Amino acid sequence: MKKLLFMLPFIFIFAVSCGDSKKTDEPENQEKPADQTDSADTSENQEPADTGDTTEPAEQTEPSGDTEPAEPSETPDKDEPQEEPQEPEEPAAEKFCQYRCTTVSDCIQGESNATNDEDNYKCENHKCVYLGCLNDAECEEVYESVTAATGTVYRCNKNGAYGYPECTPACSSAADCNNLCEAGTTQYAYDLDNYKCESGLCVYTGCNSDSECEATMSSSDYKCLTQEYSGKTLNICNIPCETAADCGNMVYPAEVYICENRQCRMKSCESDEWCAENINSKFSCL
Repeated sequence: MKKLLFMLPFIFIFAVSCGDSKKTDEPENQEKPADQTDSADTSENQEPADTGDTTEPAEQTEPSGDTEPAEPSETPDKDEPQEEPQEPEEPAAEKFCQYRCTTVSDCIQGESNATNDEDNYKCENHKCVYLGCLNDAECEEVYESVTAATGTVYRCNKNGAYGYPECTPACSSAADCNNLCEAGTTQYAYDLDNYKCESGLCVYTGCNSDSECEATMSSSDYKCLTQEYSGKTLNICNIPCETAADCGNMVYPAEVYICENRQCRMKSCESDEWCAENINSKFSCL
């Protein structure tokens, strides 16, 4: 018994010492199971945006407000003046050999009359420009003998067929304009079907066929061809050309012509010297 009582303090000390040894075997920083569960719950409920991940799909497809999206091309500033598109330049006007003038008196060649004297021309850029008749009085003076013989009265028609005012008969119908052929005929180039009565004045409308020209000129050489006069086109009776050699006449040699669409047309000149050499010294390239 005394031995047992003697041994009890040693047994107690041994038991306490074993309990402390079990506590020290556990890790000092190990968290309780409850703490571990709380941490796992927090990780599962955490949103991806809170992690700061910049590879989130929404951020890849939508640009931020601070950065402008790239554009294919820069939009010009509305406040800056824009260059206007330039219109294509018109080709330079052709020049031809023409009689050179310094005053309108230089434009009168040979005899003149009331519709072909100095007041019927102007000298513009050294070129003579025909103005046509100026009034009815000029036409009455020129056609006085015709009026006396036929009773046809001539007036200055501002709407002339050749692009300038010209003397034409007064009319009430196209029949009044047939003054060169027999009344009522239509086979010639200057009869009933070649005129119109417009505003009380006759206007020539041109030839209608080759046969009209052949009958009028009594020659099969003449054909009905289109010509340009002062911005107007008109079909007239003329001899067609095959080459420029067919175009020479008493005033202009064949060297200044070209044959185009069976019509003789003056070619563009090269210089004043070229005109003087091919025509005479009074002509310049204008």
